[in-house]
Amino acid sequence: MKTSRRIALAVALSLPVVPLAVSAQQPAGGAPAAAPTPQAEPTKEAKEEASRRFKRGIELFGEGDYRAALIEFRRAYELAPNYNVLYNIGNVYFQLQDYANALVSFEKYLAEGGATIDPKRRADVEKDIEKLRTRVARVEIVTSVPDADVTIDDVLVGKSPFTKPLLVNPGRHRIVATKEGRTSASKTIEVASFDSEKVTLDLPELAPKPLETGTVPTTLPTAPTATAPTTSTAPVTPPPPPPKSIPWAGWGVTGALAVGAIATGALALSKSGELADLRKPDSGATKTQLDDASSSTATLALVSDIFTGAAVVAGAVTLYFTVRDPGPAKEQPKTGLIKSMDVGVSPTGFTLKGSF
Repeated sequence: MKTSRRIALAVALSLPVVPLAVSAQQPAGGAPAAAPTPQAEPTKEAKEEASRRFKRGIELFGEGDYRAALIEFRRAYELAPNYNVLYNIGNVYFQLQDYANALVSFEKYLAEGGATIDPKRRADVEKDIEKLRTRVARVEIVTSVPDADVTIDDVLVGKSPFTKPLLVNPGRHRIVATKEGRTSASKTIEVASFDSEKVTLDLPELAPKPLETGTVPTTLPTAPTATAPTTSTAPVTPPPPPPKSIPWAGWGVTGALAVGAIATGALALSKSGELADLRKPDSGATKTQLDDASSSTATLALVSDIFTGAAVVAGAVTLYFTVRDPGPAKEQPKTGLIKSMDVGVSPTGFTLKGSF
């Protein structure tokens, strides 16, 4: 049957496209089509585009791409309405097993074509219509309020009330009714061929939103009374001071300097004794030996004094940071601890470097 239907389609499309005064095709199950009303003659550009889409629909149908062909045929009918296109649209719906839309298309084809349809073609279409009527169900939809938008499976089929039942294919369908200011209603049904179902949808009014009643308030709003700021007489307890930290690094440096002072002082005393022995008349020391011993003794004594002074300074600084009060609830600056101290000694002098 698909092969014969494909041949019939090609013959139908070979007919000339003559624009008729008809309304656009309604989807299956939609509100009944109104009587044809006069329409403006399609423009030349519209006719040319309708012809191109017509031919493209033939090619797609021949290739078995029925859904794409359906879009092209429907677009051609919208651009330049012609009852012959309805025959092609009905055949494509038939191939897609969309029996409800096929039935609507064929019935509209016979109504709009009238006596101009070939008798044999009319007889064939009437046979298809009888067959399709056994493959669809009818649903009567009633809403509690008029002018509600009704959709079946998310496709708008019209506004209530409907003058006759709507055609649907066998299977499950979701019917929804909506209207502004009303709560939407929906119902899912499952129908088989020849079934007649009645669906009643109640759309109650939306509850009024709070604070939007439009009534005048019984009391006038009053301005807020300004009050003077109050002060508390209770004593404020200051936050506890942060715990003291002992600068162990500073004390370590101070100890190291003190040890250095003691060691160099002992060496200086030892060298001083050796110098005294060399200066005795019977020692037999040369002038060079005396000069070297004198220089070493002086250097060690100087270094010992430096270590002693540095130890005193480091100890004083460290003692200050040990006993000082950090103060209440204040972000403390860096503690100023002695981070490092380097002492260098040479025969000609010394160097002292440190960071706090």
